[in-house]
Amino acid sequence: MGQYSTADISGTTLAFKRRYTNGGTDSFALVAISGSATFCNIPNGTYVDLVTGNSQTISGGCLTANASGKGNLRVYVLGWTGGQVGTSGTYIKP
Repeated sequence: MGQYSTADISGTTLAFKRRYTNGGTDSFALVAISGSATFCNIPNGTYVDLVTGNSQTISGGCLTANASGKGNLRVYVLGWTGGQVGTSGTYIKP
C-alpha cells in the first residue's frame, strides 16, 4: 500500500521510496537492493534499517544506504523504534 517514487535517488542499485498515509498512520521507507543508493529530498529525522538495526539521523535531507552484494537489501524506515526485525544468522547479515 502507499505511493512509491524513484525521484531524487542516485546510485548503482534498484532503489525506491515508499510512503503510506491513512488516518493517524504515516509510514515512510527507503529501499535499496543489491548496491548503494543515496536518497535526497527526504524528511529529516531518525531512520532505522530493518535488516541490520543501523540507525542514521538525517538533518540535511539525504541518506546513503549500502546494500553491497547481489541480493542484499536495506530498508530504512523513518521513526522506527523496534531496531532490527530479525536476528542475524545465515540469511540476515549486517
